[in-house]
Amino acid sequence: MAVFLSQALGAKGENQAGYRAADYQEDHNRISVETQSGLFEVHPLPWLSLNGEVVYDVVSGFSPTGAPPPSTMHFLPDPNGNPPPGASSTSVPTSHMHDIRWAGSMGATLSLGRQRFTPLFSYSEEHDYRSTGLALNYSLDLNEKNTTLNLGWSHDFDEVLPNGFLHDHPQNKDADDVLVGVNQLLGPKTVLTANLAFGRARGYLNDQYKGVLFDNEPQADPSSPALEAENRPKERNKGIAFVSLTQDVTPLAASVEGSYRFMYDSYSIKAHTVQLGWFQKIGKYAILSPFVRYYYQTAADFYATRFPDFDTRPAHYSADYRLSELETWAVGVNLNLKLKEWLWIDLSYQRYVMKGLDGVTASSAYPEANITTIGARLWF
Repeated sequence: MAVFLSQALGAKGENQAGYRAADYQEDHNRISVETQSGLFEVHPLPWLSLNGEVVYDVVSGFSPTGAPPPSTMHFLPDPNGNPPPGASSTSVPTSHMHDIRWAGSMGATLSLGRQRFTPLFSYSEEHDYRSTGLALNYSLDLNEKNTTLNLGWSHDFDEVLPNGFLHDHPQNKDADDVLVGVNQLLGPKTVLTANLAFGRARGYLNDQYKGVLFDNEPQADPSSPALEAENRPKERNKGIAFVSLTQDVTPLAASVEGSYRFMYDSYSIKAHTVQLGWFQKIGKYAILSPFVRYYYQTAADFYATRFPDFDTRPAHYSADYRLSELETWAVGVNLNLKLKEWLWIDLSYQRYVMKGLDGVTASSAYPEANITTIGARLWF
């Protein structure tokens, strides 16, 4: 994408610095995320480039706790034998959250003839989570650079900190991911990308803010039901296959890109993602890029909206709606403007909609959101 824009708009200079502000806002005052980030890329030597990014996130709003709607719960009656106020609500209970996250990364690319080595270090921290990541990617150009082989590995050292909700002591989580892929020039105007990736996560894999309702525990407060912490497996393995095709449409001064991604994991989730994007050059100074993306997944084998009895609970259980059978649609458009040879402005808008498909999970659990982004890049 960045290479296409650089070529299409004729950017001069290999070095760049940029700033981006993004706003993610779910409908009905659910979750709001305000993001600011800065990046740079410099080439101090012909065979060396350095890059880095700093990200600042503010997350606030109301998130589902994992409980089903109060209208489906069993409540203790008041002294007059009546259910408590709010017991007839058909919306899932939510809890308020507010957090600030700092994240950053530093990387380098060393080019040695046909080979490129790209080490990367990353770190992020919020009040209840810390993550440190290491990654190394290797690329080899073959066939007069018409073919590029890619190998990648990453490892994350994460620590889940106490939050005073359902999680009261530190826990560790580690994750490894490996990628094998190829970029193949099929013709002067056609590029194929194909990747296989494998991942393994171990340790504390629960969402520390998601609980589970057991029906043998009568409830007293519809807005804050008594929940037990979820219990996911302590290991998750996944495999991902990805393929994309980019075709230049010279008569229209445009290109079209389609991609498909398949994921299967040890939770028994199967996921399919299809995306189609169009990159339209408008005159000498703009590129308009509408896109549409569809995602579908099956449910995890330990997901349910509620469980009958805590004493006879299964080995693993979760009521996190994100593990249910669902689909999402994302439709949006990006606009890249070249104001000067050395200055670009980037604007984007995206509408995101998630919908449950199991016929059991309450529709109020699934979010719909608007995502807007504005950014600028300086080339020198």
